[in-house]
Amino acid sequence: MSRGALRSFYSSSRWLHIYLSTALFALLVFFCISGVVLNHISWLDDTGEAGEQRLEVPVSWHRLEAAPEQLIAEVGAYLQSQHNLRAPRAVDWSADDQELVLDYALPAGFALVTLDLQGRELLLEFHKGNWLSVWGDLHKGRHSGQAWSWVIDVSAVLMLLFALTGMVILLQNRTKRRSGLIAAALGVITPVLIYVLFVPTLLGV
Repeated sequence: MSRGALRSFYSSSRWLHIYLSTALFALLVFFCISGVVLNHISWLDDTGEAGEQRLEVPVSWHRLEAAPEQLIAEVGAYLQSQHNLRAPRAVDWSADDQELVLDYALPAGFALVTLDLQGRELLLEFHKGNWLSVWGDLHKGRHSGQAWSWVIDVSAVLMLLFALTGMVILLQNRTKRRSGLIAAALGVITPVLIYVLFVPTLLGV
């Protein structure tokens, strides 16, 4: 690689490192805090909010008792527009009881919706965790949907690029190169030694 190309490569790496650090600032803080939270599960006490709401069933739904698929679609669209509930993890329709149950999983919580066509009542039972619990589930991508899953994957790729460009910048700096590489080596060796020496493992199986 020519000197001009190398200079351009270092310049691009520095530019990318700076702007990745600013773009990822909020997510880095979020994943650091939520990672610490997950390492201390005792902090996640049950201080969330639980409750229920009883709503009147629209008349139009009674006409769909013979068409459960259309009824499920209507109720699902209503819950999405009114309560932002999407993609239930379970749907149960009982033709004999004229009852529809939709179970929604949420980060650190749930929502259970029961539609009683005979009693003309829609019951929404829910539990919402506190912000620490929600952050913990978002860190793991638990019950957070496909869009948030993409946030985690893209963030991981960009953070890897952020780390690699930082190493490129270090290699460019002759005065700091040796001490920086020693620090990087310690950063690799230390967690490996802690894992080997102190983390319980199953051997010989």
